[in-house]
Amino acid sequence: MREWTFPGGIATRAALRTFDGKTAVLRLSNGQRASLPSDSLGEADRAYLGEWQDQQPVVMPDSVGVDSKKVTVEVGSEDEKNEKFVYRTQHFEFTSDGKLTQNLLRDVARNFEATYELLKALPWRTQPQPEEGDRFHALLVRSRERYKEEGGTPNSGGIYFSSRKLFIVPFDSLGIERLGKSFAKSPDYRPNTLVHELTHQMMNSWLDLLPQWVIEGTAEYTNIIPLRFGVFRVSSAKSGLRDYIAFLKARGGVPEPFPIEELFGISDKQWSEALAQNPEESGRMYFTSYLLVNYFMHMDGKGDGARFVKYMCAIDRVRQQIEVYETGVEALKKLPGVKVLPDGSYRWPATLRPPSIPEVLTSPEKRAEFEKSTLDILLNGRTTDELMNQIRSAYRRVGIKL
Repeated sequence: MREWTFPGGIATRAALRTFDGKTAVLRLSNGQRASLPSDSLGEADRAYLGEWQDQQPVVMPDSVGVDSKKVTVEVGSEDEKNEKFVYRTQHFEFTSDGKLTQNLLRDVARNFEATYELLKALPWRTQPQPEEGDRFHALLVRSRERYKEEGGTPNSGGIYFSSRKLFIVPFDSLGIERLGKSFAKSPDYRPNTLVHELTHQMMNSWLDLLPQWVIEGTAEYTNIIPLRFGVFRVSSAKSGLRDYIAFLKARGGVPEPFPIEELFGISDKQWSEALAQNPEESGRMYFTSYLLVNYFMHMDGKGDGARFVKYMCAIDRVRQQIEVYETGVEALKKLPGVKVLPDGSYRWPATLRPPSIPEVLTSPEKRAEFEKSTLDILLNGRTTDELMNQIRSAYRRVGIKL
């Protein structure tokens, strides 16, 4: 039992029973239970919840997915003249430049929903939910020209736009080909790019806080987990790794890992430039980002992913602070006497108190301190050279020479 600060500043003694990253279930002194959103509790309570999360054992699911028979697809509209076909599942709405065959449509739908369930089940605290409305949005485009018109980066297989809350994938990235008046799976059909971009979409609220190698490494990690008939075999991540290595060998060979000290500092802009101008170098960056995430999830320390989950928890605590702050700002802007300026800034009367801005947003120096402190969780006292030596050794033990 400890003292908690409930909404309205009410102090109440209670014991924590469970916390899923959003809602805390407490046992009150009279034996009753109370469920409260973490952002409605006091700052000390939220810090306590974060520490409690850090101490919980990491639990990885054996498999995650959906029952194909229960995944339904609703046809929103089919406009052959304008080549616009809209489909909906429980959590997604996706638009296609061409009509999809029932077999392809069923596969795309269940892979969408299975990836949603995977991101919920992995111990990263991502808790996917649409940023706007009740569904996530995607666009499948027929040609590379159309992909470029929509803002697709040259040499990329797909792209997620955080500002538009939309991911775009061209047909050829998936192995979709024309079949009469419709589009179907080709012999080279692979849903990996869908899973990769869906992972970015599911982690949208994290993207501003995560370094680029984690953003791409987690997306590569999920799309390499074996997926069959809407079920990810998470416990078979090792076989997924071997399949990935075999795939790379078939396409020209396993690349030399990118220097991780450089990788840790690469910005989103630098990553995009490398992808557009130097595909070979960007391939090494994607490959090494995956190696790092896979290593931290299955090979580092006791091999239980604890250090990576602790890292993600540290990011999540700051993410939630920012979320609380932004929600508070939006609420403040709606109050009488508050003037919202054209550039989005605002002025408030002296009688009101604006929410406190999280430290990480106050200056570039504070942001750099945050990035260093979280990276130190993963390094755990190791230099980047020492870490790379341990990574090479760990992969060598499973028969993969880097």
